[in-house]
Amino acid sequence: MKIKQSTVVGTLGLAILAGSGGCQALVQSGCIAPPGPMNYQQANAVVHDPFPQADLGPDDHTMRPPDYQNPLPLPVRNQMKTQVAPWLAP
Repeated sequence: MKIKQSTVVGTLGLAILAGSGGCQALVQSGCIAPPGPMNYQQANAVVHDPFPQADLGPDDHTMRPPDYQNPLPLPVRNQMKTQVAPWLAP
């Protein structure tokens, strides 16, 4: 079956138009939540530190960004998880 060029161009144009709107419309309609205030994002980043900890694996300071060069000690990390994200508590 042969697809008309106008159908392909129209479909691509519709996809580009829909994609250019971004996610702001989804945030405004309530479909997805915004990332939250700055303090919440920082606390969440501390709790969910994506870089390997020196006490859990090899200590490689070269791959950590400057703000994460000195990670929090284990007791502080465990205490913060229960305070910042209570759903992570055992």
